[in-house]
Amino acid sequence: MVSLDGLFKFVDNDEGILKTRKINRLLERYQSFFQDIDQLVLSSELNYVQLTDLIEKLNDRLNGSLEVDQEIRAFIEQNHYAINEQRVAGMTIKEYDGRWDDELQKFKEVIDQEISRPLKSQQVQASFYLATMRRATNFSVPGAGKTAMTYGAFAYLSSSALDEVNKLLVIAPLNAFEAWRTEFIEVFGDKRQLSFMNLKDFDNPADIRTNWGIANVIVINYESLFGWKLSVLNALIDEKAMIVFDEVHRIKNPVGKRARNALELGKQARYHYVLTGTPIPNSYKDIYNFLHLLYDNEYESFFGWNIHELEVSNANEINEKMQPFFWRTTKKDLNVPEAEPDQLVIVQPSSRQADLSKTIHEVETNVLGRYIRLLQASTNPALLTEKINLQDLGFLFDEMDYTLGSALDSAEQSKAKQRMYLDAGVDSMVTPKFLAGMQLIEQLVAEGKKVIVWGMFVGTMHKIDNALKEKGILSHLIYGQTLKEDRVELINQFRSGPVQVLISNPATLGESISLHQTVHDAVYFEYNFNLTFMLQSRDRIHRLGLADDQYTRYYYLMTEGNKAHNGFIDRLVYNRLKEKEAVMMNAIEGSQLIPEVTDDYLEDVKKIITKIRI
Repeated sequence: MVSLDGLFKFVDNDEGILKTRKINRLLERYQSFFQDIDQLVLSSELNYVQLTDLIEKLNDRLNGSLEVDQEIRAFIEQNHYAINEQRVAGMTIKEYDGRWDDELQKFKEVIDQEISRPLKSQQVQASFYLATMRRATNFSVPGAGKTAMTYGAFAYLSSSALDEVNKLLVIAPLNAFEAWRTEFIEVFGDKRQLSFMNLKDFDNPADIRTNWGIANVIVINYESLFGWKLSVLNALIDEKAMIVFDEVHRIKNPVGKRARNALELGKQARYHYVLTGTPIPNSYKDIYNFLHLLYDNEYESFFGWNIHELEVSNANEINEKMQPFFWRTTKKDLNVPEAEPDQLVIVQPSSRQADLSKTIHEVETNVLGRYIRLLQASTNPALLTEKINLQDLGFLFDEMDYTLGSALDSAEQSKAKQRMYLDAGVDSMVTPKFLAGMQLIEQLVAEGKKVIVWGMFVGTMHKIDNALKEKGILSHLIYGQTLKEDRVELINQFRSGPVQVLISNPATLGESISLHQTVHDAVYFEYNFNLTFMLQSRDRIHRLGLADDQYTRYYYLMTEGNKAHNGFIDRLVYNRLKEKEAVMMNAIEGSQLIPEVTDDYLEDVKKIITKIRI
């Protein structure tokens, strides 16, 4: 029979039926399954699919006489995921098939008892879908309430009526932690007490083990999911943990370190979910990681695409297989009021600024360098004396091999250009665009409105913050160097306190915070070709829960440019963003999974720079 003791081991009976020549030939075909084939010791890495396959093949040869130990049966049952049956369930729930009416009604009755803030009907259906599927993706658009939908499923599965899960482990960017904490309080109210565990605060494995038992929501960021923390978590996670990978597009690189670590987490847990509003930023290979996070054991038999095949595969084939396994809710589905058309604040450059743009075109021979310097000179020319920092553009260097800056200036070239820009007086130059932006903020604040200001370059954000404080306007600045432990309080002082203006960049606050209850005006001083960051920043004030009679308004500041003076590029960058936005919205608002944009940053830069040359 079969026994389980650390490793799986086939224990032959007295008749030696597992040692016959016929069975030996079969076992040789499965040699990779064994740690020691002579002793019939199976690998500890064997999954339930492989084990089931081996048992079925042996039973065929033994005419069904193989006796399977209870522990092995329990292992298979605990890990079994009938993907074909779940495929049917996923499609019928998404189609609101009436055969689910009884189950859905019971689900509603349970969560009505468990939560304080009712979910929208679309969110109830999404939560029911997630709970029923056990492993699934939620691709609802940013601002549609993915966190609340997940808590709906958690409320049901952790209720006394089900008792399927007892804690929620969320892997997310740091700036999403607060959303998971506050949303729990909003959803459950006084019906449940939150015991929140931020693993970033723990440096001792013993402390994690001590607090694990009482915590019901645990958060950790992707960057911390390695080494001893990953090992400790895997030792603590059992089948009753629910694991959620939030903003899973952060680990879309199939060979990235974050992805490898995430794939090792919590395989024993029954419930796994991935959340993102941008599932396929570039190509179908972006689905490779999250499908393995959910269906690692079943991937080869059901999906079966390698990375190359995903790059060239037929879209219809991919969608046919994927459709049952993702949920998508749009803002239209939830009747979120539409944002107003963008307000473009266009100003002419000063004569000194126009001369500066000509100089930039003459001396910046690297196309990326010229692009960045033109963006800087449009708002804050003093930045031209500083070395270019590509991280200001939001690149994730640890996940992708960006070579865009490989041909940027050497140290000697940078010093020579710095002297030239200083001679042009950039350190004291104040642009019409900057003045127009300050005037706009003052006007909005005078009307009693709170304003979120988006920049890109750290120097510009500091300049805005200092100028506002000089005018007596209360403002906070949050960017990459702002201490993580300070950010929540700074945001709260803006959201519901006396602070009138919050200044940030999309790379820092573009995800997971909600400001729509009190903030309805966003001013963009600087922006680039990163459409994902742009849309995420817009969604901070345009989300589910926005009052029907409330407006959402975006202001884009631009320095006008034309060929007569070799021009600035703000309008061209904005126009390209809107082109990409149209493509992306068509992708994420529809029922099909299609790549959102071909986001070739350097190609966009080349096209823009080429357009404005004489």
